[in-house]
Amino acid sequence: MIASSAGFAAMAEQQCQQAAFLKQVAASFGKASDSYISAARLQQQVARDALAMLPAEANGCLLDVGCGPGWLHPEFSRYCAAFSAVDLSEGMLHKARTQQLATAYIQADAASLPLADRQFDKLFSSLMLQWCPTPKTALAEMARVLAADGRLVISTLIKGTLTELRDAFATLDQQAHIHSFLTADELITAARQLPDISWQFERRSYQLYYPDVQTLARELKALGANQVAGRSQSGLTGKGYWRKLAAAYEQHRCQDGIPATYQVLFIQGTKHGR
Repeated sequence: MIASSAGFAAMAEQQCQQAAFLKQVAASFGKASDSYISAARLQQQVARDALAMLPAEANGCLLDVGCGPGWLHPEFSRYCAAFSAVDLSEGMLHKARTQQLATAYIQADAASLPLADRQFDKLFSSLMLQWCPTPKTALAEMARVLAADGRLVISTLIKGTLTELRDAFATLDQQAHIHSFLTADELITAARQLPDISWQFERRSYQLYYPDVQTLARELKALGANQVAGRSQSGLTGKGYWRKLAAAYEQHRCQDGIPATYQVLFIQGTKHGR
């Protein structure tokens, strides 16, 4: 009985931590809704690469999970007859809603979609899954709302992302400064445990360049992508600290500037027909 009580307490604590992290993520992306598009160099490249994996057929209903400010929505007309948009952040949804292109704008956690089973013929989600505390649950929800013979395309950041920045921080302290991304194998295993979906996976590496580490940090903040689960809220304010960080990052400098590497897993699936 004691062990059981301890287990329930640990589970409740984990759920509270996950809820708090999701609240932070939603707030962070909400604050970035106006600056996101101009900073989203990687996000735009990855999203277009992911969208190209869907059949360019203007039929069926599509669900965009983690729609952000909706910058990609004008391109959906080539891939569906109608679409709905979901995001955790009300600020991002408000920005997307100004276009009035989707049939519905829904604020929801991807791990708990307020949608009927088998409602959509296609599902698209780009660089959202890495912010889900329980990605397997989010994948299951996305599979649930997909109709028989439906197609889904998901892109997500995986371990190895921002490794240069992580290494530079590690020379200064042992605090968590970079989000803890799952490995590709962990996500592939989670997806393959879900029934009724034929899966395909592809890993790609993207690299962006910056004049200095401060510019990289400002871009991450402008994207709202600067939340780290379990990180101390004390923050970094000292100029000396940033000088040391910049010096540690300099070992990666090349002709184009300092690089930031992003590792992306593309997940494609087709739901078995009935």
